[in-house]
Amino acid sequence: MFSLSFALGCALLTISGIAGSYLGVDPLIPQAALAIVCVSVSAYWSAHRTIGIGELDRDDRIVIGLASLYLIIGLLFFNRIVMWMSGDAVAHAELIRTLLDGGRLPVGLPRVGSYFEYYPKGFHHYAYPFARIFPLLDVMQVLPVVITSITPLLLYSIVREMRAEVSTYAAALATFIFPAHYSHLIWSGYPTATAEMFLVASVLSCIIDIRALPVMLLGTFLAHARMLAIAIAVLSSWVAAAGLRRFRVLHQQLLIATAVAAVALYLILHPPDYLISIFSDRIQASDFVARWYPSIIALFGGVIAFMRDDRLDRMMLAWSGAVIGMVLLADSGLLSFVGTPDRLLLELYLPLSVLGALALARMDGGDLRLRRAFVLVLLLVGVVSMVVVLESYAGSWGMPREDYDAIMWIKAQNLSDAVCVNLDETGAWIYPLTGIRVARGRFTGSLNYALPGMVIRDPNDPAVIESLERLGRRNVLVYVSSVSIRRPGHVPPFAEHHGAYPRVNMSFSPEHYELVYDMGARIYRFR
Repeated sequence: MFSLSFALGCALLTISGIAGSYLGVDPLIPQAALAIVCVSVSAYWSAHRTIGIGELDRDDRIVIGLASLYLIIGLLFFNRIVMWMSGDAVAHAELIRTLLDGGRLPVGLPRVGSYFEYYPKGFHHYAYPFARIFPLLDVMQVLPVVITSITPLLLYSIVREMRAEVSTYAAALATFIFPAHYSHLIWSGYPTATAEMFLVASVLSCIIDIRALPVMLLGTFLAHARMLAIAIAVLSSWVAAAGLRRFRVLHQQLLIATAVAAVALYLILHPPDYLISIFSDRIQASDFVARWYPSIIALFGGVIAFMRDDRLDRMMLAWSGAVIGMVLLADSGLLSFVGTPDRLLLELYLPLSVLGALALARMDGGDLRLRRAFVLVLLLVGVVSMVVVLESYAGSWGMPREDYDAIMWIKAQNLSDAVCVNLDETGAWIYPLTGIRVARGRFTGSLNYALPGMVIRDPNDPAVIESLERLGRRNVLVYVSSVSIRRPGHVPPFAEHHGAYPRVNMSFSPEHYELVYDMGARIYRFR
């Protein structure tokens, strides 16, 4: 119940924050009012019924331990690298900073209006009250790790309600074994991770308390509309699979065969390009195998589920079929507006974790000692895999310590009437972390998109000098990151569409620029 309560609180804070922003008031006002009501209700409920640690059984303690270990690894990793040097992490930080500065984030429908309007804003409104209390960078480091740690707990609760002996395996597989789970932390898919938590909470709500389902679905939509489409497909497929029990076995098989044949015929006429490219591209094939090798054991679990055909089996087969069907239809073009097939495919790890757990539960034969040994093996393999995967991105994707120190130096100067011309996306972190506007950000805080390119080519060009003077600020800084200085041409992973780091013309004339910081990164003050 703790995991469902956390997801419900997250959804309510998201909904109330966006509602307040939409009505033109500070999102913190409805969020604070909601928090006071929730705390009062929780205190009243706790006064009548106390839940102690003694009510948790062995499996509960094991799963809480797994989630705690995941939290520790994630937090230690981000404490070491600080944050990613560019990409969507900058965009999320900018949006939260906009709320901190009293700005309003527009909320629109997908594919209606501009990209900025329908870009998912749920995570940012949820993070906003925490950013009012704690440093923004700390919030960016902690909240995504906490959110992704809750999702396997929700999955554990679903499985435990139906077959307790499988639940621990499912939690271990979902937490550590499938890289798709913590990949949200790597490519900064924080809205997707939040919506994924709401997706699993929606399924759990159907089992425990249907009254929470509308809140979870609305939270899913506000966190990321793509996940709402997946949630509807999963829940509809589960209802359809449960309804098939009313038919005879032969009729069930005919209906399933007809549906499979229809999809196969459609795919013959409209081939799935992404899945075909996996077999023709060596790099994509290697990446696909590295990400989905744990699904091998899920294949055996799928056979067990198909043959046994009880409530949990039908749910997971329907869940897997819904996700696979959406991936194929998106890849072939019919549902391309929902999302790219590689992003949709990430959600397949949830049902595959349960199917893999079914196979492991059959292997241990109910032997508790063997089950503990299996969980220990999963834990060791999973922790090593997670650490290796995260560390593989630290050098090419993590923010250099020199740039973090330089940005903190700018913050410590307490400059008034200041603006910064950032020459790359690492410099875009200046606005979220210091509040100083930059020339080119991801979404907000931008002043002049063309100016950085002009400075990169020739900082002493008369047109550049004139543009800097027209900014009309007392303090105009030019920020050159350590990445552009030491690794020009570097293209970080997950940021290919933003281009390579520039090769900067470093001939800044002392007549126009004063070098005020030179410790890895360089900061010039325009005279």
